Amino acid sequence: MKTKLITILGCALLVSSCGGKNSDGSDKTTYSSCSITESSALFASDRARDISQCWDGVNIKEKSLALDWCNTKASTYMGRYLIGHSYKIKVASTNCP
Repeated sequence: MKTKLITILGCALLVSSCGGKNSDGSDKTTYSSCSITESSALFASDRARDISQCWDGVNIKEKSLALDWCNTKASTYMGRYLIGHSYKIKVASTNCP
């Protein structure tokens, strides 16, 4: 009986931790932000600026849609350069730091 109660309480705790809010107030079940994680820009200052880019303000449930949104944001940002370079992006359930 004791084992069954512990199992039920454990399952309830697990289920309750799946939804809700992150510590920054964003929804755990959606993608809320987009950031550039890597940049191959020629100059170190440009690479540092690229990697510091982060956009938030959306709550998208599907990762593929969130990545599409993120790619659009990053691509628009990269338009500032005369000579393009490669970069990597990621989406997260938390807001930008």
